[in-house]
Amino acid sequence: MASARTLYGKAAANFRSAKLLLDHANGDEEQLNLAGYHLQQALELTLKYLLEQDGVEYPKTHDIDQLIRIGNERGVDLRLSEYLTDHAEMFSMWEARSRYVLDYAIEARKLERALSEVDDYLAAIAEAAS
Repeated sequence: MASARTLYGKAAANFRSAKLLLDHANGDEEQLNLAGYHLQQALELTLKYLLEQDGVEYPKTHDIDQLIRIGNERGVDLRLSEYLTDHAEMFSMWEARSRYVLDYAIEARKLERALSEVDDYLAAIAEAAS
């Protein structure tokens, strides 16, 4: 299990929270939105971890697209799947909308796919680090 003392460890903890919430949501929109928020955090923190590992400074942001752009501009191997790159804006929206926009609801099917993709991503990052 990853240590919460690194950004990767915090990403892994957010992923586990998202999985628990999704597994027990039973269609509850609030729980689904919280799962989306934690998935966004898992992806954001993993990207920041990779940037940090390469000595790349980044701004305080929740914008996944911006973090990807910074990594690409600096030549960081972010190891992103096509899905994660193509859905960066969706993940970014989940950070705030899932918590602050009334009547906002993330679809369970989108969360299930995103959960699988982020799980694969975290595993690939962990494998590369070992």
